[in-house]
Amino acid sequence: MKHLAVLALGTLMLGLPVTTPFAFAQTAPEVAAALAEVRFDVPDMTCETCPITVKFAMSRVEGVRSVEVDFDSRSATVIFDPALTDAAKIAEASAQAGYPATVQN
Repeated sequence: MKHLAVLALGTLMLGLPVTTPFAFAQTAPEVAAALAEVRFDVPDMTCETCPITVKFAMSRVEGVRSVEVDFDSRSATVIFDPALTDAAKIAEASAQAGYPATVQN
């Protein structure tokens, strides 16, 4: 609460309305609703370091929020912003790294 008071005082001193820092805040459900989740088959992973390369390649795609790679099932689960990217771009990034990926049905 002390930080909020300092923030409010600071914005008043600058001549800004107190609500300015909060005007563009989104609630967690709004953010979560804007994201998509896709699971990929990545069958060419043959060693325990392959998932590191796949995760790195997929993570570098703009709009990707998280990547979880499972070596045992030879799969990757990706959460991304569909306004910035799509499953095809993520799969292409993995393929460019040497690990072709296809969307699971």
